[in-house]
Amino acid sequence: MIRGIRLKCKGTPAILLCLSVSLLYSNKALGGEVASMPSMPGHWIVTSDFLVPAEQVESMSGKLGAGLSSVRNTVYDVNGKRVQVNVIITPDTMNAEKLMIKLESMKAKEALLRKGRIIYEFVGKNDVLPLIAEGRNHLDSQ
Repeated sequence: MIRGIRLKCKGTPAILLCLSVSLLYSNKALGGEVASMPSMPGHWIVTSDFLVPAEQVESMSGKLGAGLSSVRNTVYDVNGKRVQVNVIITPDTMNAEKLMIKLESMKAKEALLRKGRIIYEFVGKNDVLPLIAEGRNHLDSQ
């Protein structure tokens, strides 16, 4: 029984329906747009993928001084090394520009790529700089 409504379906179908509906609504980003996982070269193996919750995106927005719509963190194993790609969607080009200025003040320009309202931020140790360049070039060519 859910909130006084008795479900007549038994077992798996009802559970799957409830899970699907809750996942659909829990993954909504601010403004309804969701950052998708970047398409990287075949030898970049995904080890984790995380869509940042809307409340956390809103908090990040305030700290960075730019409007953010959605953020996704994807970690890859590339030839035994860890490279993280953060995909950040802004509501408009003005906020994308503000965010780029802020990020460029905090990290190397080579670790950032802006394509319209989407910003790709590469994170890794110094030993992955050639891999970051490879990933950046790959995304820039798409």
